[in-house]
Amino acid sequence: MLYLNQAKEVTFMTVGEIIQNHRKELGMSQEELGQKMLVSRQTISLWENNQTVPTIDNLKRLKEIFGVTVDAILGFENTLQNTEAQPIEAYQFNFTKRELNELHRLQRKSIYKRPIVFTIVSVLFTIFFILNHAPDFMIGLAFGMLFIGLVYHIKWILAYSKTFKSSIERVCKSTYEYKIFDEHISVNIYRENEKIRDSKCYYTDIEQIQHLGNWLFFQFGGQNFIVRKSDLKDNSVFYSFMYKNPSKTIENTVPNKWRTISILLFVASLLSIFGALATVGAVSSFNGLFVENMWLFFLFTPIPTISIIFGFILKAKGLKYKKNIIAGIIMLFFLCVYGSFSFIF
Repeated sequence: MLYLNQAKEVTFMTVGEIIQNHRKELGMSQEELGQKMLVSRQTISLWENNQTVPTIDNLKRLKEIFGVTVDAILGFENTLQNTEAQPIEAYQFNFTKRELNELHRLQRKSIYKRPIVFTIVSVLFTIFFILNHAPDFMIGLAFGMLFIGLVYHIKWILAYSKTFKSSIERVCKSTYEYKIFDEHISVNIYRENEKIRDSKCYYTDIEQIQHLGNWLFFQFGGQNFIVRKSDLKDNSVFYSFMYKNPSKTIENTVPNKWRTISILLFVASLLSIFGALATVGAVSSFNGLFVENMWLFFLFTPIPTISIIFGFILKAKGLKYKKNIIAGIIMLFFLCVYGSFSFIF
């Protein structure tokens, strides 16, 4: 890659140096990058020391992780400003710790929904089993699911918070320059008046845009970039892109009619196992047999099955809405497992 300093001297960087610079900018260790690349830490070290070079497939993975072109990784992309066409829009952002902490608070609301819902459902399962004098092994399964889920989600939340907080210092010290062109967005990151990273994102490569208060998060190559909405022009390309691509905008992911159906199926899937337990309990009160009546769980499998099918229909339409699929698969699994107890025990 070519960099031009104030004296107009051109410095060439090796492929290994470019990979190392991008890795450090993302705050990743060689081992962490290796895990994302599905290679060993030693392989990353060999690349960065210019002892070997990445294969074409690995270059494609690096492109997605770093959010740059393959040419940029190989050092072929010319980053001289005078070769670039004039942008339609140009913005420069600096972010304070107060802004980033507020952004973190807003982002937590959407991120923490999953572990909260999981915990509530797991607790309800456990209480329901205990109150209905379910067999010990079922109560044990409920406690096990609750414990494992809590440990997993607590570790996940702590890791997310640690990663976000560690990035705050880096972001506060950086200046983000956005240049908007007809077909792509150029993002340059400066620290202490030195360019440390440049990325080129074509509009077709944008994976999603998320609204969070006064900010927009747009994601490509697995990386998030922040835009302050109050600084944008009223007719900004960002807004035009969102209106033309509602499936990539989180606020407008699903039309109201489908959203209502989705919520109903999601709730029905979660409640299906409670309905099955209540049915088994009611039948068992007449014949005194609990395990033998658990085949009735299979009668409730159409509910999560419909939820799964509906989720895949939305996915086929390009709408990102996974909760129906995930909830449906989990509930269908438990219904089938519990229903099979009549034939196993």
